[in-house]
Amino acid sequence: MILLLVIFSIPSAAARTYLDVGLGQVSGDFGTGITSTLNAVKVEYGYFGSEYFFNAATSYLELDTDGLEQQTGMGDVLLEAGYIYRSRDNELRLLPSLSVKLPTADEDKNLGSGETDVGLFLDLHQNCGGIVCTAGAGYIIVGEPAGAYLNNIVQLSIGGFKAFQKAGLSAYLEYNSAMLDGRNDPMKLGVDWFYLFSLKTGIYINSIAGLNSAAPDYGIRSGVIIWF
Repeated sequence: MILLLVIFSIPSAAARTYLDVGLGQVSGDFGTGITSTLNAVKVEYGYFGSEYFFNAATSYLELDTDGLEQQTGMGDVLLEAGYIYRSRDNELRLLPSLSVKLPTADEDKNLGSGETDVGLFLDLHQNCGGIVCTAGAGYIIVGEPAGAYLNNIVQLSIGGFKAFQKAGLSAYLEYNSAMLDGRNDPMKLGVDWFYLFSLKTGIYINSIAGLNSAAPDYGIRSGVIIWF
């Protein structure tokens, strides 16, 4: 979401390729009583035009779990492509998209499920006076590892975004249905901030806080976006 908000804040930078390099950490017990902390270096390359966008992302992961040996390795590869609908006055934008997660992470190290996931998403941005109202819905078809039964995921979000001269701030609530029967549905609060040094370079910080035991206790990610 943060990338979309940055791009829509500077129309002259919309139809370009970009590189996003970031560092992040997510930690919590996710309702299991065993705390895991995942550190990640993520690299994303993509294109955002007047009507279409696509990107490819991968990461290098470091997983620390209570009582277990630290695991490191490459994460999954995520591919995404979508369409951009803009109303004539550009007050409303709809972005339907399709994503595919390729199982490149080592499942034996618990860095991934070892299965392919497919997601369908729809994001909405509506100008609401001095802010941009945002909403999103998604459905992720989860691949099932051998011997496991996982539910597909419904994802819903709602939030708002405020742009300033060279910066922007957004906040949102996100709900995900549980992958496992008998578990709570994760809910979290997210806050994004970005600052533009120029029309070619910007930085961002994303932070999340879990609102129930099934969500991460916290998460933070920061990075640099470069347009070409």
